[in-house]
Amino acid sequence: MQRDELMSLKETGQKGDFLLPYVVNKTVMPDYYTTFPMHWHDEMEIVYVEDGEYIESVDFEEYHVRKGDIVFVNPSVLHSFRLCDNKRTVFRSVIFNMNLLTGNSMDACSIRYFVPFVEKNYICPVVISADHPHYEKICARVKSMISVYDEKGEYFEIRLKAEVYGLFYELFRYVFVSDIGDSALKDVTTKNIKAIIDYINENYMNNITIDELADTVNLSKHYFMRFFKKYMGMTCIEYINDYRLNIASNLLLTTRVQITEVAASIGITNLSYFNRIFKKKFHMTPKEYRFSVTHN
Repeated sequence: MQRDELMSLKETGQKGDFLLPYVVNKTVMPDYYTTFPMHWHDEMEIVYVEDGEYIESVDFEEYHVRKGDIVFVNPSVLHSFRLCDNKRTVFRSVIFNMNLLTGNSMDACSIRYFVPFVEKNYICPVVISADHPHYEKICARVKSMISVYDEKGEYFEIRLKAEVYGLFYELFRYVFVSDIGDSALKDVTTKNIKAIIDYINENYMNNITIDELADTVNLSKHYFMRFFKKYMGMTCIEYINDYRLNIASNLLLTTRVQITEVAASIGITNLSYFNRIFKKKFHMTPKEYRFSVTHN
């Protein structure tokens, strides 16, 4: 099996398709993984925590998220998450492209609301908890968006769009705050982090050096390492390994590929090293992980 074919298994179904750019995923920690490294995507993401608690990092700020909380990750915003105190945590992620609402047309809704929202002219709390005055309205909308997708009844695509429009109505009316300010320094930092992440995404299967990554953002090797640790909360090597191991864990669950081939597909040719860092992250060997998850 070629590396591109292996990766196609990881990407399939994550963010919907052209006809319906909308998907709802379920994450169970620590069953699937305990951390997910910093990343970003063009789609809007809304998370509803069904059980447990975890730490969500959004735009370089950390939030302790608990059962019942709703997390909003706007398009193109850097974010990551990690398990808190190894407590079993379950959350649903609603991911959709804003084209679902605009349909690539510039009507009054797009011009007045959705384009300014995407351009970050509105502020929305990253986390809305039960103590928010309009939590019940927002939570009801998000739960409905999840259930409609899960059930996929007759005409569900129409209901999905109606529910998403309904959510944004509640958000614009009760939650969003207009903000036309901007931070040039934060924009530069975000741009550099995205460039680094994109390079890792495209080259994780190869031997990536610190010098290569530093060159992508025109920083010295010394400053780059300090910059990366400051904004990512881990060293560059730790991030690359974490990214690779998340891909490997998915391949172990979704394919019958030999463990040596899984390791090679993520750029690790030393099987002993792969087993060691895998066990450090998941507290079991790759073989034990594949068996324990597929038999539970």
